[in-house]
Amino acid sequence: TPALDELLNRLSAAKSFAFDLETTSLNAMSAEMVGISLSPAPGEAYYIPVGHVGWGQVEQLPLKQVIERLKSPLEDTNLAKLAHNGKYDMTVLAEYGVTVNNLALDTMFAAYLLGEKSLGLKALAFSKLGIEMTPITALIGSGAKQISMSLVGVNRAADYSCADADITGQLTELLKAELHQQGLW
Repeated sequence: TPALDELLNRLSAAKSFAFDLETTSLNAMSAEMVGISLSPAPGEAYYIPVGHVGWGQVEQLPLKQVIERLKSPLEDTNLAKLAHNGKYDMTVLAEYGVTVNNLALDTMFAAYLLGEKSLGLKALAFSKLGIEMTPITALIGSGAKQISMSLVGVNRAADYSCADADITGQLTELLKAELHQQGLW
């Protein structure tokens, strides 16, 4: 599709991009991909829905086609990738045959090295950037009434996931500077 072509061109023109997966499970080995968000610059993020179900969903791209197209930028050793809890996303992508290369910074790992009290993205966004993010429970609920991310509307999932990728990118520069400053790089 033209929009996906445009996004791929944008990613290859960037020196780095943050990415975030939305999936059906916290277990990376059994999780199915619902969507992926990519952020090549602060305040700029894109969501590709691939696994939303239910009535009234916007048109989605076939998962196989998306994987085939994203494989190149994700595996590109020259393009730096940024993630929060990258091990999870990389494991899920590996299940789809994608090997993520050049994970330049994992904001969760960086926060751990810096001795942050909370390693969650939402907590880091608030403590480091003063940004209050939407919690996942606002979309999927909790406890016995919790639903799968695949049942969340595409637009709501897109806003949530794009914020995750964007904030990961924004935190990267800040945490990177702190790592260098404390001799932890």
